[in-house]
Amino acid sequence: MSKHEVTIGMTQEIKELMYVEGYASESTRIAEFIAAKGERFSYDRENNRYFINTFYPSFPSKAWNRLIIGGKKMVKKDVRVPLQADIVVTGKCHCRCWHCFRIKAKRDDLTLEEIKKTIDELYEMGTLTVGITGGEPMLRGDIRNIIEMIPDGIEGQLYTTGHNITNEFARFLKTTNLTRVIISLDHYEEEMANGMRNYSNAFNEAISAIRCLVDEGIYTAVTVCITERLLEEGKLKRYFDYVKNLGINEIRIVLPIPQGNLESENRREIANLYIDAIRFVKNIKKEYANKEEYPQITNFCEFESASYMGCAAGANYISINNDGLVTPCVAVPLSFGNIRENSLKEIFNDMGKYFPRSGKVCYGKTSGKIIQKKKINTDITPISERQSKEVASECIKSESRAAIFDCFVS
Repeated sequence: MSKHEVTIGMTQEIKELMYVEGYASESTRIAEFIAAKGERFSYDRENNRYFINTFYPSFPSKAWNRLIIGGKKMVKKDVRVPLQADIVVTGKCHCRCWHCFRIKAKRDDLTLEEIKKTIDELYEMGTLTVGITGGEPMLRGDIRNIIEMIPDGIEGQLYTTGHNITNEFARFLKTTNLTRVIISLDHYEEEMANGMRNYSNAFNEAISAIRCLVDEGIYTAVTVCITERLLEEGKLKRYFDYVKNLGINEIRIVLPIPQGNLESENRREIANLYIDAIRFVKNIKKEYANKEEYPQITNFCEFESASYMGCAAGANYISINNDGLVTPCVAVPLSFGNIRENSLKEIFNDMGKYFPRSGKVCYGKTSGKIIQKKKINTDITPISERQSKEVASECIKSESRAAIFDCFVS
């Protein structure tokens, strides 16, 4: 079982640990905002810190301080800060997942030098959390070198199928600034999980990795993409029961995006599934909110709504692709420059005209509709910078920031 202790509701101790010197009012407001959202707190006794979920850095920490300071800077000076970023270190993968949105991407690898330069630039730009993703990042023989590049002040998280994760690797993670691991687990039945990944050992690798990480006290989340089968009565609850017994800390629920392997699917069917799933997941999260024995449930649709963090694509979040292209989100097939040609800071600043603030709806959905309307060839993604800017110019730009940024208003 998990070595972390769960607290439901804000305690005075937790509120005090969220305090950042010089930003007392901002710290208080962010604490009250998070508590009002019904978030729970997972206490890592070994390191004397709390986790909320895989979107926030742990606290107290340098990364948490950067969140408060960066949020204030964004609101007071009206600047853009990539609070979160993902680095696609490889396009290679041993699975062929049913919902993969990167199936049409190149299979290149970023070099160690490119990754190091990217992380250094992100630090200078104010980034708090960096996701190491792919493809399958654990296929890289130098994955430990990559993780060791994450500096104090940034917290890393690893997105993986669980491939090649051992207890020894989990112990290594404890010596680094990578604080969380997110494992893809599509189903609680082995045959179903393997079939959805088109890989005969997908289920066993995921379960083995989870056990290793939990044994070593690493904050561990699973991510599940909702299918019609999981929406059937009792199925998602069975999934919750199964992963609860693995001792994980969090369940991340994502919805299918009509890109990659799902691009040729009936968009109306995907849209209907999306609507049904939003309603279903919202209700089931409420049902489990006060059950301490269950993991934290993170609903992407709720978190990325205007009443919370908003869709941060291109505004507060960016992804650096495995071929050097900079995209507004790992799930959005648009590109706005290449780190092999220009600095990341220059590219991000230039994106400001298309992504001034966090949006109210998923940018993957809105841009996808325009790509389809314009009949842009997506045999290879991301699409070109020219086409991307044409698409972005037609997407609705948010006039105001999402609700969480009100915490930083003086």
